[in-house]
Amino acid sequence: MNDSIFQNSSLKTIHEILRIDPDMLSAVVPETAQPDATLFDVLGEPLIGIIRKDAEAREAFLRACCFEAPFGESWIHQTGVEGPYLSLELASAALDPEQYRATMAGIALSLNNAIPYDYRALAAERLLQVGPGAFLEEFRRVANTTEPLPLRQLDVKIGLRTDGIDHLFDIPETLAERLDLLKAASVAKTLESRAVLARRIVQRAAPQGHTQKFSKAQATGNEGLRSAAAEELIAQDAATDLIDPSDYLVVWDQELATPSMAETALTLAELLRIVLLCPEFKLPDTTVRPILVDFYRAVLKVSGRAIIGLSGGVFYVEHGADAHPSYFYMGRDAVIGKGCTIDCVGGVVLQRGSFLGGGFMPILIHTHKHIRKAGELGVAERKKILPCVFAARTGARLPMDAIGIFETADYIGQEASPYTGISAIPFDS
Repeated sequence: MNDSIFQNSSLKTIHEILRIDPDMLSAVVPETAQPDATLFDVLGEPLIGIIRKDAEAREAFLRACCFEAPFGESWIHQTGVEGPYLSLELASAALDPEQYRATMAGIALSLNNAIPYDYRALAAERLLQVGPGAFLEEFRRVANTTEPLPLRQLDVKIGLRTDGIDHLFDIPETLAERLDLLKAASVAKTLESRAVLARRIVQRAAPQGHTQKFSKAQATGNEGLRSAAAEELIAQDAATDLIDPSDYLVVWDQELATPSMAETALTLAELLRIVLLCPEFKLPDTTVRPILVDFYRAVLKVSGRAIIGLSGGVFYVEHGADAHPSYFYMGRDAVIGKGCTIDCVGGVVLQRGSFLGGGFMPILIHTHKHIRKAGELGVAERKKILPCVFAARTGARLPMDAIGIFETADYIGQEASPYTGISAIPFDS
């Protein structure tokens, strides 16, 4: 490291360099750096030199590219010069062609739940640019070996216990059992995501005019409520055609078998309510928080650098037997602040850099409105709803003093809400 800016630093190993959190960059980047210099110029170029010369450094860098602990929040995953992730650009510059191909394939195929879906897709896009080569056979295998989680059937729904409002379900007693649930859900949804991308890679790598057939289902459940306007916002923000906006239709009714509760399977919606309501998931604990972040990335496909703050959350509540898939999209650098919760019965599209609430202010973003006609009893209001999509454009801010409930449906048909960049999008039917 004698030829790098790290030579006079207290950082002595490649692991220390790669573990630098973006918030700590100011403690590392010298004050003499040019004001217009990029992160690639100041830290990336020296790191490239180290990776090319040192096999140990290269191995650590490849682990960081796959978001392996403890490198998941590394500075290398910040915005690049030409694209959303500096790490992918560093890999292109530092690795030889075969190493680069293997790295992009490794990211797309990785079983690591911590890899954001958008990052995985962008790596797959880069792989297609150079050609998957010998990795194509592995992608074919993955494309044909993963089935989606099953859906909860109507006879099961009819038999559920209720307290008169919400249906009831068994919740594991211990934290260890609850964490096992989250990890199992993350694994299952990661397998689904890599299979979806594998199918797209195989289809696009096939000779022109050749149709590729797969033995496993590519979709689960019905398509839910759809909005072309919401899907356009997702497509713009994701910035890769290897992602389809419908990827962000969450199938809340998918069931996860629970080893510790052999006779009970929980849906994704129920898992999210456990996360929202159990107090341990509100803590910045070094064991709990990383597993929760992985869960959000795998199950909700939360993008890289996006944050759901402490005591913030996302949930879906079934209305009778209805549990339609709905949009949840959270772009890069988007934030659901501390104390802010979002219901997803309608849909949610948070483009990159948008920020909602924070400061432990109690804010509920309601994506459906309950409707009661004159003379009807209160219980009727629960069963008739008007859903819509809550949309926050790039950089939009729902401030912390927007305390209370934001009724998204109140702004259907209006160009905007009182907050710039935040609006309601109706469904197409």
